[in-house]
Amino acid sequence: MYKLIASDMDGTLLNSVGEIPAKNVEAVKKAMDAGVEFAIVTGRPYASARSVLSDNGIINSAAVIGCNGAQVTDKHGNLIKSHYLDKDSLIKIMELAEEKNIYYQIYDDNYIFTKSRLKLLNMIKNYSGKSLKKHITLRNIVNGFKRLFFADVKVKKNIIEYAKAEEKGFYKIQVASTDQKQLNSFRGHLKDIPNIDITSSFYFNLEIGPVGITKGTALRELAESQGIAKEDVIAFGDNYNDIPMIEYAGCGVAMENSVQPLKDKADFFTKSNDENGVAYAIEKLIFEKE
Repeated sequence: MYKLIASDMDGTLLNSVGEIPAKNVEAVKKAMDAGVEFAIVTGRPYASARSVLSDNGIINSAAVIGCNGAQVTDKHGNLIKSHYLDKDSLIKIMELAEEKNIYYQIYDDNYIFTKSRLKLLNMIKNYSGKSLKKHITLRNIVNGFKRLFFADVKVKKNIIEYAKAEEKGFYKIQVASTDQKQLNSFRGHLKDIPNIDITSSFYFNLEIGPVGITKGTALRELAESQGIAKEDVIAFGDNYNDIPMIEYAGCGVAMENSVQPLKDKADFFTKSNDENGVAYAIEKLIFEKE
């Protein structure tokens, strides 16, 4: 029997409006009651992931791997590993983003920092319109704006000076644009910046973190800290930044809505994130298999 389930959040455990469907919650709890550990593996920082888990009523005894593997926290909230982005490289990327007039945000242990909530809101509106149309409710709007304006996001007008002055580290920087040509051009400019790795969680973004650190390396760190062999791990994902953990796990599960490169690496295929795909796979792989 598998001993650890690791799941991405956006596009995987969460549906298209950022909620955890009740069937996914029930399946996760059923697995945990059967003795299986559960972990969130996300591009979000720990605090952001925890707020979503709490909002949606999922069990709070889950480990959280945040910022694409740079932040590894156990089920008690204790930090196991932290891998910070090289400060000089971070500043160079921020300055480049300013020069190219492209949106960016940076992540520390607790928050996402941006220069402008309005620019962030415009970006969200541009890329999420289609998925929101079929799911939008007043509750979704209220919860989304509450997180955007009062919880996860902090505004720093002089964000580069703030980053330079902060002694604490930053885990990653995300750059985003709905203009694919602009995004590809920006990626090309990053080739001369050292000590970074680049991935993506959506078609509109680049996620830049410390070199050699991925969701796969972090999942290995978490599993080893619990004495769990890779063969006993199930990992769920949908996008490029999930591929390393799909490759690491004994059973890598691709959502129906996954990008093709991830599907090419997967061992099992499940339903989409809007069709309770995580719940479906847990039932098939853990309980029906028995």
